[in-house]
Amino acid sequence: MASLYASALSAAPGDCLVLRHGAHTATVAPTAGGRILNWSTQLATGRKDWLVPVTATEWPAQAWPKGGIFPLAPFSNRVCNAQLHWQDQVIELEPLPGTPHALHGQAQTMTWHVTEATESHAVLSLDHPAGLGGWPWCWHLQQTIELTDAGLSVALTLENHDTTAMPAGLGIHPYFTAHRAQLTAKTRWVHEQELALYAERNTDAQWTRQEDVTWTDFLCDWDGRAHIGWADGTALILRCQGPLTHAILHCNAGRYLCVEPATHVCDAFNLAAQGMAGTGIQVLAPGSTLTVRMMLSVVAATLRH
Repeated sequence: MASLYASALSAAPGDCLVLRHGAHTATVAPTAGGRILNWSTQLATGRKDWLVPVTATEWPAQAWPKGGIFPLAPFSNRVCNAQLHWQDQVIELEPLPGTPHALHGQAQTMTWHVTEATESHAVLSLDHPAGLGGWPWCWHLQQTIELTDAGLSVALTLENHDTTAMPAGLGIHPYFTAHRAQLTAKTRWVHEQELALYAERNTDAQWTRQEDVTWTDFLCDWDGRAHIGWADGTALILRCQGPLTHAILHCNAGRYLCVEPATHVCDAFNLAAQGMAGTGIQVLAPGSTLTVRMMLSVVAATLRH
């Protein structure tokens, strides 16, 4: 099995792209898993970092900095015990070192290639060979990152380049410096040690970052919108396109607040194999694609005029 974690990733300044549009600035590291290292806006009150900035210039692929935004492909979150149950097979994936589970897919451990770049947007791509990290299918992923008048947009398109159907999912993993998130989702997945077990009705609409408290929520039947707020009154509106009907909310000891749009719940492939409905699992036939987009808009009242 070719390992996902054999080399370090580089976010050195010479390997990065700096995007600018109006009051917005973002830095992208193609050779560090296609990660957005930072995104800030010049407000009337000064510079605002919406994301926890990544300042490291190199790290082992299995020990990424908890900041910025990175793409999740060809699956989001965990695959229990790194065993993928698919079509009466058990496919052994590579676990994240130090854990029993496969985590966050291959895309964020790989070097991406810049296929297009302007002052305000970049198009990155990667080709995944069959067998890397135990994933037996070939696939291609394109990521488009764009700064607009409103804010930041991230789009992903996954294409099955193999000869057989592939289970698949996409997600986008931002680490916000925010204090709270509001959204509407009809369903919550009960979980144990961050592995989804079963679905139940959700009645919560607001989540708050708490100092020294770590928590996670898996939500689905989500309308793809969220209001993300800061203690100083600034805010972002998050909107999704495509089948991003799941959201993972996570706070680690008050250091950040993640609101992660995803096409499926944690361990969706294995839950679906057990007969669970509503997992969000996608199946890509050879040559077919899956496309999603997340848009982050600065609330107009907070922008510098």
